[in-house]
Amino acid sequence: MSLLNQVLQDLEKRNAEKTPEYQQLSHVRVNAIDQSKSYYLVFAIVCITGIIAAIFFYTQKTPETLEKLQIVKQQVAKQSVAKQTANISIKKKPPTPNTVRSTHTATKTIQSNKQQIKSDNSAGQKKQPTKIISKQQITKKKLINQTVKKLSNEQKAEQYYLQAKKQQLNSDKQKNLELAIQLNPLQINARLLLTNTLLQQGLTNQSAALLDQSLELFPQNLRLITLRSQLFLQRKQAQDALSILHRIDEKHVQDETYLGLLAAAYQQNNDNSNSLKTYQKLLLINPQKAEHWLGLAIALEKQEHPQQALNAYQQALNKKTLKPVIVSYIKQRISILK
Repeated sequence: MSLLNQVLQDLEKRNAEKTPEYQQLSHVRVNAIDQSKSYYLVFAIVCITGIIAAIFFYTQKTPETLEKLQIVKQQVAKQSVAKQTANISIKKKPPTPNTVRSTHTATKTIQSNKQQIKSDNSAGQKKQPTKIISKQQITKKKLINQTVKKLSNEQKAEQYYLQAKKQQLNSDKQKNLELAIQLNPLQINARLLLTNTLLQQGLTNQSAALLDQSLELFPQNLRLITLRSQLFLQRKQAQDALSILHRIDEKHVQDETYLGLLAAAYQQNNDNSNSLKTYQKLLLINPQKAEHWLGLAIALEKQEHPQQALNAYQQALNKKTLKPVIVSYIKQRISILK
């Protein structure tokens, strides 16, 4: 290309030397036009040579160049894959505290929305579960009624008795005990508890009637005998008390309450001999009881044993468990016997 330019420049110089000055001046415009035409010609020649070189280059491709081009393409593809993996790893970076908080709040809002939806659904479906519960309650009541029907009167009476034992009010206790006795007249525990309940309320006539009825069913029950004889002694009915107490053989009884009532009944009935024997038996069972010493002293005094009676009165005072009225009575008897 440089050789072609040099040839063109030499031609221009020669033409310039041959032409005279007046022609040069007159043909300046013409030479300028010719010069521009020469530049266009040079540009056209350069383009043609470039095209020819490119055609020659592409026609001279060898398998080696093709392999190099394929290797370059593979490298470019690998680089693109590496960029994609790098972008993915950047996306998978551990979240920052702010993102964690945002996701946590987002999950909370989602859960609250779910709970709200569930509550709305449950609110819309409240009527159906109530029907199911009411049916279950009806079936339970039926089962309870069936089980109650299956219970015998004795079992029902036992239930009323157990319920009465737990109650505090005497009126409620009395109602349940009366129901128990109606269902099972032989419920002895209910009879005894009802008797004590009536006595606590001061209903002595009702308790006496209940005891008489109970003794007809259980004539030798020790608890019933002691309760009924106590009521007789309170009314100064010693003979009736003895008749009830003698239903049991006193020789084989070691019950302190029974023997104390028996000794008092003997004493009220002016049977001082049997009264003395019974109080002596009581002192063998419980020598620390002041009432036993007092009863023994009275029996000894009536049997005309003043010194022994004085010692018995003193023993009763020494226990210091008697009421002031009884203490004053004992002191009076001691002053008389001295």
